[in-house]
Amino acid sequence: MELFEEEVQAQPEQVDYSDNRVMTEIHRIKGFLRFSPDDKGVYVARCSPDFFILPALAWHFTRRFGKTPWAIIDEKRGLCLQKDSGRAARLVSLSDTSHAGEELPEDSWEELWRLHHRFLSNEARKNPSLQRQFMPKRYHKHLPELKL
Repeated sequence: MELFEEEVQAQPEQVDYSDNRVMTEIHRIKGFLRFSPDDKGVYVARCSPDFFILPALAWHFTRRFGKTPWAIIDEKRGLCLQKDSGRAARLVSLSDTSHAGEELPEDSWEELWRLHHRFLSNEARKNPSLQRQFMPKRYHKHLPELKL
């Protein structure tokens, strides 16, 4: 443990930089996750974060969904953070869940989301470079509104 503390003290800028990147990723994922109900009524979202952040999302989504069961799949690491009604959120291997290899069906909410996005976007105010700054391309494959 002392060796780790010495490393942190020797490179505080690097630790600060890394902390900032992880916290930014957590913040973005909270806003960019799109949940869709599966055939069992579990709301499932997929993501591919750069960092291992699933445990940091548990409290936020437990409060947000209440008693509704949900699951967040980290495709990069093959992990799933899931919350069943009456149980605490837990981290499991994706292969141990019913969501392994399952492609979520496109639901009517996704089409409504795309329609909403299409009608609210103002072509005259479009700024792709600013959009990429706040919403990097690596998040696009999980956002139905960008599958226009």
